[in-house]
Amino acid sequence: MRFLTHEEARGWCKGGNPEFLDDRRNPMQWPSKFQVLRFFYSNEPPGRLYWISQVLVGALEYWDEAILWVVLTGVWSENLHLYYRIRQSYGDQRHLDQAPAHLVLHHENEDLTTLLHLCLMFGWEAFLFTEHDYARVFVSHDEFGEIAVPEGRNIDKMRDTLQSGGLKVELLGSAV
Repeated sequence: MRFLTHEEARGWCKGGNPEFLDDRRNPMQWPSKFQVLRFFYSNEPPGRLYWISQVLVGALEYWDEAILWVVLTGVWSENLHLYYRIRQSYGDQRHLDQAPAHLVLHHENEDLTTLLHLCLMFGWEAFLFTEHDYARVFVSHDEFGEIAVPEGRNIDKMRDTLQSGGLKVELLGSAV
């Protein structure tokens, strides 16, 4: 795993089709022609949040590299000691504000699941993209998340999986 600055993350996202970044070069909520599935995870215990993280990483399907880009922190209670110990285990001493993006290789998918779990527990907002772009994930500090897939891809399995876990889920249809 590598930790990327804003500029390095923008460089990784450059050239995505469809685009990963908006006009201000920030992560794009969802491009047009994507189906969006919203789910709610308020008041879920940490063990359930870990299961949700596993489902979200599984929704990415096939990938070699993924980027988890944290865009908002500090809203709710955080265990920054835990987060920085994980980060330091990779030899990175920088602050999250300096390098907010986490570039993860497929063999590190358990680490990605753990980082996404921390985002859910701490109330961080983050985007999750892969280079193959079969699915995109967003989690909000307001305790909801979204999975977006290009139109034509089946989103029913993800909906069914989240609903089977007792989560409220709604299909938002196409973005924009």
